[in-house]
Amino acid sequence: MLHATLDLARQIDRAEIDFCAVAAGAGRPDGVASLEVAGGRALCSHEGSPLNKVLGLGLGVPVRDEDLDAIEAFYDERGIPVQIELCPLAAAGVAARLTQRGYQLQGFENQLARRLGAADHFEAPAGLRVTPATGDLDAVWLRVVATGFVAGDGPAPVGGPPAPDLLDRIAGVMRSFVHSDFERLLVWSDGEPAGAGCAYVMDGVCLIAGTSTLPEFRRRGVQHAVVAHALNAAVGRAQFATASVDPGSISQRTFERFGFQVIYTRAVFVLS
Repeated sequence: MLHATLDLARQIDRAEIDFCAVAAGAGRPDGVASLEVAGGRALCSHEGSPLNKVLGLGLGVPVRDEDLDAIEAFYDERGIPVQIELCPLAAAGVAARLTQRGYQLQGFENQLARRLGAADHFEAPAGLRVTPATGDLDAVWLRVVATGFVAGDGPAPVGGPPAPDLLDRIAGVMRSFVHSDFERLLVWSDGEPAGAGCAYVMDGVCLIAGTSTLPEFRRRGVQHAVVAHALNAAVGRAQFATASVDPGSISQRTFERFGFQVIYTRAVFVLS
């Protein structure tokens, strides 16, 4: 079993945010803006981007008022709300200080993980085929990922129709992720694209993200096929695998069937 330690939390949070920074071109004139602060990293892209967040804040280092001022100035000058996804192992008192500064607790996300051993092998459901989404399939991959995300898989039904531009916004964010270690995956059922996902390995961590199933193909093991493929590809390259999920979601149950466990739950604080 894995245990929630400060070192593990720091490794997971940093691997996730650092890869997002690399894949989204941090440091390039047209890339995502980045700020290193108090043991964590803040990223800022366009409005509505899921990259607009802070991870790793206060993990093993103190968080000063000057650090929080710097984070708020970083987002304010770009006209983007601050979103701090706070690990429960962060320095004591950070959550209380955020609420004192006007942040609102907007939700939670579970961080799951499992060890990977050299002898591990994971079976995929019969009748489904997983392939890399090569360049000629980029448009298909983006459509499947975006459509599945809009449909959602949380415990509560989605309220009302999605924003008219939501599909385009999600596709725009995912389109910008280009890196040699970033594998885009498509799941096929009888020759039709049924689902998608992506995975990468960084600093000994395999992170599985973007798993998405088209509504008409759900309950057929599509997400299971993506996770099995990603884990098999990571054996021998990563010490453990991890994923972020909505608490109580179908995704969480899928990962738990592979032996993933909740390592910690991040609290999502937002300052408009």
